[in-house]
Amino acid sequence: MQAVATKLIDVTETSASKIAQQWFADVRKNPRTPSYHGIAEDLAIPQAIDFYTKFRAVFAARNPFEEAKRVYARYADESYRNGIPLHEAIYALTLMRRHIWLYAEFQALFLSAVEQQQAVESLNRTILLFDYATYVITDRYQELMKAELDRRLSALRALGMEEAFTGSKVGIMACLVVACAFLTYYYHAVMASGVIFTHLFYIPVVLAGIWWRKKGIVVSVLLGLVLIVSHLLFMRGSALTDDVIRAVMFVVVSSVVALLAEGYSRIGVFSPMAAPLAGAARKS
Repeated sequence: MQAVATKLIDVTETSASKIAQQWFADVRKNPRTPSYHGIAEDLAIPQAIDFYTKFRAVFAARNPFEEAKRVYARYADESYRNGIPLHEAIYALTLMRRHIWLYAEFQALFLSAVEQQQAVESLNRTILLFDYATYVITDRYQELMKAELDRRLSALRALGMEEAFTGSKVGIMACLVVACAFLTYYYHAVMASGVIFTHLFYIPVVLAGIWWRKKGIVVSVLLGLVLIVSHLLFMRGSALTDDVIRAVMFVVVSSVVALLAEGYSRIGVFSPMAAPLAGAARKS
C-alpha cells in the first residue's frame, strides 16, 4: 500500500497546478458553489495548489490531525476572508479530494488488480485526512465568526460599561434628565412653543434601557411625566395629545431597548468578562 500511496502523493504534487485548474473549472460552474462563480482565478487556484502540495506532509505525518490543523487552518482563513460561506468551503474541499482521484484515474495510475485494491485502502486514509480537514476548517470558521461578532458588538459592549462605573452611569443619567427638564421648561415656559425638541429625550431613554434593562423604564416614565406636567403648567392653550403620544413612545422605546439588552446580556455582549471566560471554556 505504501508504494501506491507514494504514487498517488507524487502525482498530486507534480500535477498540483493541473488538478487545481480542473478543480477551479468545476467550482466556478458548480451550482453548489455559487460564491466561487465570480472569484478571481489568481485567488482560488493558488489556494488549491498550496493545498495539494502540502498533501504529502499531512498524509505521512505521525500525527495527521495536528498536521492537518496546522496546514488547513490557512485554507479556512483565506476562504473566510474571500467571503466564502462555510458550506461552500466544505463542498469545495470535497471537490478537491474528488479531483485527486479523477486525475489519477485519467492517468491510469493504478493498473493491476493488486494496485487497485491498495488504492482503495489509500483512498480510505485520504478520506480520513479530508475529514480532519473538514473538522479543522469548521472549527476555524467558528473562531473567525465569533471574533467578527465580538468586533461588531464592541460598541454595544462599550455602551454597557463595566459594573465599576455604576456611579458614573447615575451621574450621567442625572445630568441628562436635568438637561431634558430644562429644555422642556425653556420651550414651554419661555418660548411658548411645542417644537419637537423631545427627540433629544431618546438619548437618556435608550441609555437607561441598556444600562439598567427593565429598571431603566423608570427614566422614560419620569421624562414623560416631566413633559406632560410642563405642558399642563405652561401650554394650557394647546392640545395635550401630541405630548401624551410622545410620553407613551418614550416608554415603548425604553421597553424594547430593555428587552434587547437583556437578550444581549445572556450571550455576554455587555459582560466584559464574557469573552475571556468563553475562551477559557474552549481551551478546557
